[in-house]
Order: sequence, then structure tokens, then C-alpha cells
Amino acid sequence: MSEAKKRILLVEDEPNLAFNLQFNLQVEGYEVVPAVDGKIAIEKFRHDGPFDLVILDVMIPEFNGFEVAEIIRQTDDQTHILMLTALGKEEDRLRGFEAGADDYITKPFHLKEFLLRVKRMVKRSGYFQTSLASGDEDKILSCGPFRLDTELLRLQTPTGQHTLTALEADVLKEFMQNPRRVLSRQHLLDTVWGMKGDIETRTVDNFIVRLRRYLETEPSKPQFLVSVRGRGYRLVDEP
Repeated sequence: MSEAKKRILLVEDEPNLAFNLQFNLQVEGYEVVPAVDGKIAIEKFRHDGPFDLVILDVMIPEFNGFEVAEIIRQTDDQTHILMLTALGKEEDRLRGFEAGADDYITKPFHLKEFLLRVKRMVKRSGYFQTSLASGDEDKILSCGPFRLDTELLRLQTPTGQHTLTALEADVLKEFMQNPRRVLSRQHLLDTVWGMKGDIETRTVDNFIVRLRRYLETEPSKPQFLVSVRGRGYRLVDEP
């Protein structure tokens, strides 16, 4: 029996780009469900799912991409979201990640890199579903005052409990499995996102910002998830 195709919800209102993306994704073997505005995207996500990945433009009619991501995250912390947009300012990227995006690509972009990111995100989505089904006994990770349930995606901190997205949990898991070790951006891109080589992206830095909001009393003055100049980041078990 052949393996079921991975399913992608593609939300893009520019006809030529939507056609080209859908064509290339189908060539790669994905089943693609298109949506041309935010309202249709939400309806299809709710009624035509589940999906392995949502590719989401920001500047779309009805609900914009940030709003669509926020609505999805109200009920779904597992499906990966890739934002694909012309909005490239740092505040736009941060807003996208705050809304629940797992990665963010700005237009114009290289098709090869786009397809690589899609492949890695879909693959990680499959890993996550497999880990849920296996009932991993090591689902609880601890580091200092923090406890991460990798199955339920729940993080317990001194300030309370937080529900993470699947990719947030993957990033934090890598730190918690390597306490006090400096992890470079490239190590995280390779291990968590499956991106090898010298790729210019702010994805890791934006995820660090997100994680600090869970872990730190003052995120602007981190004591646990700290920067190591010129090398990367490190999670320590005490300030």
C-alpha cells in the first residue's frame, strides 16, 4: 500500500504565485488545498483537515495571515505554519512568530530553499505525530526550575504553565537535552529545522525571543536562556 500524500493548505491570493507554488508542491508529491483569502483558509482548515503544513501569505483579504495564524493556534498547537510574505521588517517577523508561525520566508525567495523548508517542516510534523503514537517514556524533560512535557507540549515554569507549539517544544527540547552547552544557530537549524549549510535566516533568533517570554522573568535581561557572543545560545539551570 502506498503512503498517503502529505497535505498542505496553501493560502495565497496572488493567482500566478499561487498557481506556481501549487504546481511545484504537487510535483514534489504533496496534496495541495488552495485558499485565496483568510475566511476560506479558516473554513478549509476546520473542515478539510487535518493538514501537515499551512503555507500562509500575510496580505490576504478578509482575515490577514497574522489573524489566521492566531485563530488556528486557538485550537491547534501542532500543525506547522510557514508564513510567506513581502513583509520583511523585523517587527513583521516578530508579529508572525507571536501569532504562532513556525517559520517565515520573505518574498522574493528562492524556490529551492522554499521547497527545502517545506520538506523539513512536513517531515518534522511526521516525527511529532510518531512520537505521540509511541508513548515515549522520556516525555518529561527538566532543567533547573523548568519542566517540559514533550507529548502535551506543556512547559511548567515558576510563573505558571504554558502551552507551546510543536516547533517551540522541539527547540526547547534541544536545549534541555544539552544543558549548559552552547548551541550555535547552525546547530539548531540543522537539528530542529533540518537546514544544512550557510542559510541566512532570523528564524532561530526569533524563536529565542519567544522562548525567553516563557522562561524569563525579564525577557530583555535573560538569566536562563543566555546569549554567548559569537557562538550561539545556552540554557542554564540556575542564574
